[in-house]
Amino acid sequence: MAEKKTMEKYIKEYGKAVYSFCLYATHKKEDADDLYQQTFLTAFEKGDIDEEKNPKSYLITIAANIKNNYVRKYLWRKRIVDTDVAFDEGILTIASDELPVDEKVVRDDETAQIRRLVRKLPDKYRDVVLMFYMEDMNETEISKALSIPKGTVKSRLNKARKLLKEMYLNG
Repeated sequence: MAEKKTMEKYIKEYGKAVYSFCLYATHKKEDADDLYQQTFLTAFEKGDIDEEKNPKSYLITIAANIKNNYVRKYLWRKRIVDTDVAFDEGILTIASDELPVDEKVVRDDETAQIRRLVRKLPDKYRDVVLMFYMEDMNETEISKALSIPKGTVKSRLNKARKLLKEMYLNG
């Protein structure tokens, strides 16, 4: 029973951030729902969340690994069957009543444009951008989450920024 209470605590504290990551990573509400559920199910089954370390980072890592495994399986199956799947773009909006309406419209338009550009990034760049900016994970946490060297994380963030700037200026 204690494990269930602990997992409920993690869902309450980090569920919104994990779901937001899932939605950005999959671009589709249904897929995000599945990824979110699978993330917490996996965490519950493993039962090894360390409260002293960063539980949010750990949960995001699980979500990223599940998504990456799915993509690998999908690409492998696509090569065999050569099917084509169209992905719908998921849309998130940030609500805020603190800004005047005209400023909110401008901010929302800019935010939507940046999100569209981030979605166009290749997975290896998009994942580090989402983890760094959206989930406030540092380079070391991202390195551990994706099982890549810290230098690779820095390189991918730098390349992603350059790509986003190019797309923004040319778009």
